[in-house]
Amino acid sequence: MSERDRIMVAVDGGEGGRAAARYAAGRARRSGADLWLVHVVDLAIATGVFYPYGYSGLADQIREAGVTALAHAEKEAAEIVGAEHVTSTLRDGGVVTELVHAAAESTMVVLGDERHHGLSRIVTGSVSGRVASRAPVPVVVVPADWPAERDNRMVVVAVADCEASTDLVVRGLEEAVERDGGLVIVHSWDVPAVYYDSTLGQLDAAGVLADARHRLMQTLERARQLVPNSAGVDAWIEVRRGQAAQIITESSKDAALLVIGRRGHAFPLRRLGGTGHALLRESSCPVEVVPPAPEIESRR
Repeated sequence: MSERDRIMVAVDGGEGGRAAARYAAGRARRSGADLWLVHVVDLAIATGVFYPYGYSGLADQIREAGVTALAHAEKEAAEIVGAEHVTSTLRDGGVVTELVHAAAESTMVVLGDERHHGLSRIVTGSVSGRVASRAPVPVVVVPADWPAERDNRMVVVAVADCEASTDLVVRGLEEAVERDGGLVIVHSWDVPAVYYDSTLGQLDAAGVLADARHRLMQTLERARQLVPNSAGVDAWIEVRRGQAAQIITESSKDAALLVIGRRGHAFPLRRLGGTGHALLRESSCPVEVVPPAPEIESRR
């Protein structure tokens, strides 16, 4: 990152937001980026959704709580990167919409995930998942229980297409260089269940594995040529057969960061597929969602 880069952190006053702020501050300290802390006040809550007869003081109380959350986060971040590198903003509007708009003014977004399950996730949806699906810059989702420091500096990159993932591997190498760590490239494959009977006994699984490893080695070499100081980064390639989300979650359980890609789709709500949403929900480490390459290039 350059000295002009700015990491936007969504602050919500909860454990997820605090974990996001700690993670972003550590990253800013390593890269020299500035931190921008953002809290969104959704005034729809105060204008009739839960109080149809009005409560004039509710909006002020919500704003005050937001200001307090920002102040606490700003103080903690300043202790890590210095007060001169931290700013904060209170915004009004829908949470997802405002965070996506703020993302356009940043080079990266960091969100915390409270890991809601069941009815609470169905009713409220996943803010982190929706922002990661729409933001024009990389989005890192940090589990609420993520420790401030972790000894493991391994970066895992999950690759779906062995040949068209150079940009994703480049991103993983950049992180590995910055952390002085290693890189693991994970690719999972399987045959759709409907074809099991017709392919059983005919599939050359060893050949599929060897071909995938060969293609990924070529992708890794192309990526190394694009990332300065990456020649010394130790890298491993894992090709496994099975359900993608399960394999990737297992491979990254002790990692410092999991990097996944987001494909472009005509319908914006489907930009992050089922595997991506599952990883945001189940991963034990921070997950960085990288938008399609054209979106990143257009901002450089």
